[in-house]
Parts: sequence; C-alpha cells; structure tokens
Amino acid sequence: MYGLMLACLIAATLLFVIWVFLFFRYRRQYQGMVDGIDGSIFTLKEIYFIGFGAIELYEQAQQKKISTSEKALEKTKQLAEVFGRDSAEMYYYVTIAAQVSLILTVLPLGLTLVCLLQSAMGIVLGVMLVYALVYGIQSSINSSVDRKKDEIQSEFPKMVSKLTLLINAGMLVTRAWNEVANSNFEAKLYEEMRFTSKDLDEGIRLEAAMESFATRCGIKEMRKFSSIYIQAVNMGASEAIGSMKAMADEAWEEKKQISRQKGEIAAQKLLIPNLIMFLGILVVVVVPLIGSMFGSFSNM
Repeated sequence: MYGLMLACLIAATLLFVIWVFLFFRYRRQYQGMVDGIDGSIFTLKEIYFIGFGAIELYEQAQQKKISTSEKALEKTKQLAEVFGRDSAEMYYYVTIAAQVSLILTVLPLGLTLVCLLQSAMGIVLGVMLVYALVYGIQSSINSSVDRKKDEIQSEFPKMVSKLTLLINAGMLVTRAWNEVANSNFEAKLYEEMRFTSKDLDEGIRLEAAMESFATRCGIKEMRKFSSIYIQAVNMGASEAIGSMKAMADEAWEEKKQISRQKGEIAAQKLLIPNLIMFLGILVVVVVPLIGSMFGSFSNM
C-alpha cells in the first residue's frame, strides 16, 4: 500500500507541476478564445487555456496539427452540425482542450486522495469525476445535434414547398434557392442553405456543395432532395418539378407522422405520473374509509 501511495504522490506532484506551468504560461494567451466558448455546453471553461497550452506544446513537438487525423475530421463534421462549418475546427480544439484541462485539474486531486484516504478509492473517484465531466460535455453536444436535426426536420417541408412554388411560378432554380435561403434568418435550415450559396459563389462544384449541405443537415431526406435539386439545375426545372412536388407531399406526411409519434411518447411519459397520482388519491380516499368501517364494526 505504501508503494502505491508513494507512486500516486509522485504522479500527483508531476501533474501539479505541469498544471502550474501551463497555468502561468498560457492563462493570458488564450483568454479571448475561452471567453467566446459557449458555457452552457462546456463545463468549467475558465480553465480550458491549460488544455490549449498542452495542445500547442504537443503540436510543436509533433510538427503537425491534431485536427488532421481521420478521427478528428469525423468529429469536426459532427461539431459543424452544432456550431457551423466556420467554427467547427475551433470547437474541435475546444473539446480536446476541455478533456486535457479536466484531466490535469481533477486527476492530481484523485491521486492525492489515495494518500489521504490510504485507499485506491481516491483514483477511482478522480477517474469517475473526470469521466462524468467529459461525458457531460459530449452529452450536451449530442443534445445540441439532436435539437438541430429536429429543427431542420420540422422546417424541411416548408422549405421544399416554398422552393417548389417559386420554381413552378417560373423563377430560375438558383434564384429560387437564394430567395428561400434569405426568407428566414433564424432557422438553422435556411442558414445552411446560405452556407451552400456561399460555397457556390466561391467556385465549389454544385454536387460537392449539395453533398456538404446534406451532411451538415444530418437528416436522410436531405440527400434525396439534394439529388432532385441538382437535377433541376442541370437538366431544367421542368424535369424535376414533379419530383419536387412529390417530395414536398412526402415531407408533410412524414412531419404529421413524427408529430403523432411525439404525441404518443408524451402521452406515455404522462401515464406513470397520472398512475401515481391516481394511487395517491385512492390511498387518501379509501384508507380513511376502510378505517372508519373497521371502527364502526369494533363499536358494535
């Protein structure tokens, strides 16, 4: 046990020295970046400059950016769904900095607890706390992704209907896209459409821009819609208007089904509380009644 305590004390001291070095070296350098982080998603963001400093030292040693790996690119795509394409890489660095910062801050405390408690439980508590904090951040990101997908799914039928109506009225397909994209500056779907317009203005091929659009939106219907839109641009609106109308009808039907499913889920969630309330009322009413009945019998 004493050997374990000594090893934990040495490890805690080493991690604390690293933490102190990073704290005083980078606390001002990354202050602006830390202030811009969404605190509702990223817990304890005030200490993330420690992780940013560790990443900077690692990249200098490796002479390459951590965001170039396949895993990093996949993660960046997910983050783009929440924070937008332009901020996705920055937020990838934020997620890594968060993990490094929390590990360097919490783990030394867990290792110190081993000595104080004279038990390996300190390491377990430290690891569990780090895992809970990191899991909480990832859970918040996943929730944000789901909320964005739900919002896009809800707006999708309206968007297709608007686009179909304008094209059917004789407007050029690309102009109709821009008109619809600029018709709403709050909903995420229209923001993604404006990003796609920007891609096209910068010279990106239509197919690549629409592929990126479908990926960022994250719903399965968007890939089919993208194919129909490409067909409308390349072959003329007359060739694709029928498919677009049919897709608009399908989207509205699917929205109705999703609304019904959400209603059923909400009803199921209310079933248990209602049952508990019913049992509570039953107990309040029946128990005194039974008690009074037994009281009457005993008096006879």
